[in-house]
Amino acid sequence: MKRYILTFLLGIFFYQHSFSQVGENYLNLGLDAGITINDYYVNQFPAGFGASVKGLLGVGLSGQVTLSAACLYFPLSTNFILPAGDNISFQAIPAFLGYRFTIDKVFFEPQLGAALHVTRSRISQSSDNTTSTELGFAAEAGYVFDMVEIGLRYQHTGQSPFHLGMLVFRTAYRIPIGY
Repeated sequence: MKRYILTFLLGIFFYQHSFSQVGENYLNLGLDAGITINDYYVNQFPAGFGASVKGLLGVGLSGQVTLSAACLYFPLSTNFILPAGDNISFQAIPAFLGYRFTIDKVFFEPQLGAALHVTRSRISQSSDNTTSTELGFAAEAGYVFDMVEIGLRYQHTGQSPFHLGMLVFRTAYRIPIGY
């Protein structure tokens, strides 16, 4: 009988202890501004902008599992002059799974995932879309101000020589999600 009581008390202790380790959950909605940093893309699509969404699931007092997605639009460089009505653009649509380490209000977040690369061209009234899916990784570091966070992400997708490396500045609004 003592063993059952001891097992019951230990179970309650560990059950209560596990609730004290639950972290905070958030949904982040952000705006991104990025620059490409490898030769292939920097000449044609040097800078872009977009939006992102990130879910953060608290798994401890200082860690969160993250799932993020973004859509970044890169217009053709102004160095290239196209006839009126013609347009070429590039879009990167990454989806990454990561783990965020937080110390005080500073965070570091390594990520793994994939990105959809879409090149759209409209030349002489004919359209062409080239799409590829590339594996990749990213690392983001930043700072959290109460309901807003800012971060800088290095993202790398694809294989050489046509890989996409970019630096992305991200600012996001944090929405707390209850249980």
